[in-house]
Parts: sequence; structure tokens; C-alpha cells
Amino acid sequence: MKVMAKGFTLIELVVVIIVLGILAVVAAPRFINLTQDAHDASIKSAFASFTTGVKLYHSCWLTSGKSGYQMNLACYGDGTLDSSVTGYPLGTDTSTSKNGTLLNGDNCKEIWQGLLDNDEYTLESHINNTFDKGDDIIYWYSGGPMTDANTYCYYNYIADDRSKGAENWELKYYPATGKTEVGRSALSI
Repeated sequence: MKVMAKGFTLIELVVVIIVLGILAVVAAPRFINLTQDAHDASIKSAFASFTTGVKLYHSCWLTSGKSGYQMNLACYGDGTLDSSVTGYPLGTDTSTSKNGTLLNGDNCKEIWQGLLDNDEYTLESHINNTFDKGDDIIYWYSGGPMTDANTYCYYNYIADDRSKGAENWELKYYPATGKTEVGRSALSI
């Protein structure tokens, strides 16, 4: 009586290797991109929280019965966030804001920190920034007077790609109207 050896044939092994290779080619890019997906979801959530904070702050300003520029609006957060003349967040130290009518770069960081009571992201000013530190978000402003429709704070999320000219998620906040815009933008160094 002859005993038959059990096992796989060469053809079966080659077919399995080919199928595994095809699966790896199709599935690997999807798994590799999960890191970027996590960055995108994280910053979109933070930007949405910022937008919600702006709306809540303005609602607080409206229901307080006050009008115009207000310092230390007590009904929002810890009560240290000042308003613009239109009732939107402007910063915590607005003594140089000409009674809520002028935006400066430091105000943008104060607004972020006043609306989002967390230290999840490291913010760094765009001025003299080398983009090589552990900074997550680069902030600054454009314009200055609230009467200028192009006066806004910008927050660029660079933690996912610090390379020069890279497109990153950006939030623009217009303190005269409370408008926020989220999109992709490249920062210049």
C-alpha cells in the first residue's frame, strides 16, 4: 500500500501568493492614508468647535442686553474674552483695539484660547516662524480695522505637513461678522 503525501501543489501556492499580492496593492494605500484621515478629522472637529464657540459667544452678547464693545463678557467661558463692536469675540487683552474696532495678531491667539478651553494644539505666530518646531497651528491676521471686510484671523494646521508650500487646512475668522471659513491653503514662509 502506497501512502500519499499531503500538502499544497506548487500551482496552488503560486495562486495564493498572487492573490495576496493583489490584496496588498489594493489595501495598502487605504491603510497608509489613515494617518492623514485622522489629521483631517481632528482639525475639522477643532475648527467646528471654534465656529460653535463664536456663535455661542455672540448669543451670550445678544442675551446680555449689552451693545457695542464689551470687555470681559461674563456670560461666556471664564469671562475674560472681550467683544468687537459687533459682539463677536476679539481677544482677552483688547486695550489697543480702539474700543473693539481694530484687530491685531495677538488677539487671534487669545480668541482661539478663549473659545476653545483646551491645550490640544500648540499655536505659534506666523511672524518669524520657521515651521520646524512642534507647532500644530500657525496663526496671524490680515487687515486690521473692523470696517475692512478683509480683516480676519487665520489658523493654518501644519502638523500633518510642515513642508514649504504644502496645502494645509485653514480656518479664517472675521471678527466683524463672526463668519468662519474652512478650506485648504498654502502658507508662505
